Amino acid sequence: MTALVFAALRPLFLAAAIALHLLHPLAGSAEAAGFADIELTATPINRFGLTSDATRFGELEFRGGLVLSSPAPSFGGLSGLDFEADGKRFVAVSDLGYWFRGTVERTNGWLTGISEPQWAPILNAEGRPLGAKRNADAEGLRLGHLNGAPVAYVSFEQTNDLKAYRQEPDLALSRPQPIRLPKSAKGIRRNRGFEALALAPQDSPLQGAPILIAEETLNRAGDHRAFVVNGPLAGEFAVKRRDGFAVTDADFLPNGDLVILERRVIMPLGVQMRLRRIDAARIRPGATVDGPVMLFADMSNQIDNMEGLSVTTDPDGRTRLTLVSDDNRSFIQRTILLEFIWLGPQQAAANE
Repeated sequence: MTALVFAALRPLFLAAAIALHLLHPLAGSAEAAGFADIELTATPINRFGLTSDATRFGELEFRGGLVLSSPAPSFGGLSGLDFEADGKRFVAVSDLGYWFRGTVERTNGWLTGISEPQWAPILNAEGRPLGAKRNADAEGLRLGHLNGAPVAYVSFEQTNDLKAYRQEPDLALSRPQPIRLPKSAKGIRRNRGFEALALAPQDSPLQGAPILIAEETLNRAGDHRAFVVNGPLAGEFAVKRRDGFAVTDADFLPNGDLVILERRVIMPLGVQMRLRRIDAARIRPGATVDGPVMLFADMSNQIDNMEGLSVTTDPDGRTRLTLVSDDNRSFIQRTILLEFIWLGPQQAAANE
């Protein structure tokens, strides 16, 4: 197949690969515990539009990207992402049951590389790798605290539960602590469940509670089921479903708004992604929340199956959004890391 023909057909192949993965998840594999160095190639993405040098897209300004690849057979499937307090060291989870960590490198505020990449299997309660996909389908990740100790919260889509892993002394050797969910968190569909995980700000009415949003498990009104896991506003709410998009991740902006990452697969046009901004002050049991689109992108942009989102504040005080794609371990898909600066709705409107 020539490169030109492949480029023309790639949206169709990509849509088919994602649809097939959603129907038939792959099985995970077991390896020895502990972080190990992994060979990684990071190829820069210098522009977000395939045929344009524009940097402003909706409320966001593009600040570089990377295509990640590795000869390691277990690499890929990255579905959740979060950063440590320095905004450079990160941890990600693979939906085949692995941790992936490293340090992003930036030049003049643009994402240019990753250093010190490492990989390790996530362990179960017995201290063994999670193994089969039904147990290993890690989708959401947030770094936070539990009872004063630093932990990594991980949501699992097949079992539809939430677990905490102690970061110290060694995240790769940590065993999970189950987090109790609200009583209403029942009937969540397998492989359509808890993909999105966010941690509310401590000084907000949600008081640091984990937030879970189902990918495509809907309520009677046809909206995404969502849950405040604990705290004074614990219970079920809903996120308005629009245009057939599925929710794949979520995180909070410094101003308290909740950003939702969404994905839609359209045959034969390929995959699309969208970011939506939600007024978190409206989140409470029984509520249905909605908000404006911050960014829309399709196959005319440098995207893939975007599933992970993390919001950080960089050294210059700017709000930075980092997104990662799940390549479904498919040869026609890519593991992509993208970064954007949030301009804010008023500044974005003024620049249009």
